[in-house]
Amino acid sequence: MEKVDAMKKTLLIFLILTASVAHAQNRLVEGTVSYVNNNSVYVRFENTKNLTTKDTLMVFINKRWVKSLVVQTVSSKSCITTSFVSNEILVGFKVGYYQRIDETNIEKIIKPSIVEIKKDSIPLSKTIAARVDTKAKKQSFNGRFSVSTNGSMNQAEKSFNRIRTAFALNINNINGGKFSFENYFIYSQRFGVEQTQRNFKNDFKIYSLSTTYDINENTNLSIGRKINNRMANMGAIDGLHIEHKYKKLILGGFGGFRPDDLDYSFNASLLQFGAFVAHETEFGKGQSQTSLAFAEQKNNLRTDRRFIYLQHTNAIIKNLNLFYSIELDLFQNINGVKSNKINLTSTYISLRYKPYKKMNITASYDNRRNVIYYETYRTYIDQLLNQETRQGVRLNVNYNISKFVHFNASGFYRYQESKPEPTKNYVVNLTFPQIPSINASLSLNVNAMQTYYFNGNIYGARLNKDLFKSRLSAELNYRKVDYTFLNTEQPSLKQDIVGFSANIYGKKRTSLMFSYEGTFEPNQNYNRYYITLSQRFRSKK
Repeated sequence: MEKVDAMKKTLLIFLILTASVAHAQNRLVEGTVSYVNNNSVYVRFENTKNLTTKDTLMVFINKRWVKSLVVQTVSSKSCITTSFVSNEILVGFKVGYYQRIDETNIEKIIKPSIVEIKKDSIPLSKTIAARVDTKAKKQSFNGRFSVSTNGSMNQAEKSFNRIRTAFALNINNINGGKFSFENYFIYSQRFGVEQTQRNFKNDFKIYSLSTTYDINENTNLSIGRKINNRMANMGAIDGLHIEHKYKKLILGGFGGFRPDDLDYSFNASLLQFGAFVAHETEFGKGQSQTSLAFAEQKNNLRTDRRFIYLQHTNAIIKNLNLFYSIELDLFQNINGVKSNKINLTSTYISLRYKPYKKMNITASYDNRRNVIYYETYRTYIDQLLNQETRQGVRLNVNYNISKFVHFNASGFYRYQESKPEPTKNYVVNLTFPQIPSINASLSLNVNAMQTYYFNGNIYGARLNKDLFKSRLSAELNYRKVDYTFLNTEQPSLKQDIVGFSANIYGKKRTSLMFSYEGTFEPNQNYNRYYITLSQRFRSKK
């Protein structure tokens, strides 16, 4: 009998050790997106000693960790990454990776669990299930509150100042229960414009506000404004979302309204509803997801559009990532003209290939509908570049010549039948992530563009350095713009753009950012500033 008890005890300890080791070998390390520009996503961690170039990072999007970023350069507490997904990644988003814990520390981790186990106590299977269930329902939260002011000080009569307040909060399993909550909204006041141009709808924007209830482990129900990750390119939906998972299939439906096109407010006239089916599978370290949705959109109870949406993500083949989404219109009502013809109205394809460790190649084709920006901090030249280079074919190559030199080149092509000439854009970046003499990173770039109404080049440089044990991050940047416009009253655009930014990081997730940008033209100057005080908060791990 004693021998049997001894065997049971040995087996019990062995199973607990196995479960503890499996849990302890990987730990999620979290950081946040601190800055985003057209080419890169800057991420900040407590430290980056476990990160190297070409590591893949996950981004927390719509309550799921999604592999989205590739590390290009690493400093002591931050890294520069590039995105290979279509989802928009914003400042404040959570970023994470799994850190493998040294097995020599496992004994310290699991020893308290062994001490607590008593003979003839709760059966092992129920004990482990209870622990897993408790962990799964533990409340967690992550949020950010910020107050910022930005504006322009120009020689012309276009000077303005704006105060902006933003608040974002995600709470999972409130009080350990089945409810979760997410929101992101901003309120801004702009000074220097006529009072008639200001109203509450333009000043107050709700980008996300929803509550989710987990009916059981396979079914959840959400109500409010949110973006469904299965149909990301459809944008936010004001209404009801329901999902049910059956093995590898996810079935769902939605009903509600589209946000107003002009000010993103609630609009009860823009009714929409639909259903979707999704399939998820994993092979080794790769994952594949396919979503097929049917949607009908109305305007004042009259059918405005009926379409099918297809989205597919595939990372099953090693070193190859594929994403595409298409929209097929089945019915349209444009300016009172109705059509039942099947029409391909939106296409986006992105393919990323990593032939070997130091190199990756990304090709994409974008023919989606035009994006509406309800708030933007882009300069005139940035808006011009974005407008001309979003839709079209793009090829991008990253190559790490050495740990001290990184090379990036991209080409863009867009042809439109209504335009006499295609749009061509070529960009070359050369980055020195660790300059030994000054312990800083330097990036040099050239951007050449040719369109049917202007040609020109932009030359730029960016110098970044961490100071005071990474409590302060400072950056200097310069761009020279030389554009020639064809057949217009404005023959050329020549600008010297000088910028400076500083980020101060407090010990309790408090940060203060200041940036200035001056644009100098032969006849006039523009000055822009941006100051943000932000506080991040999250639950303890």
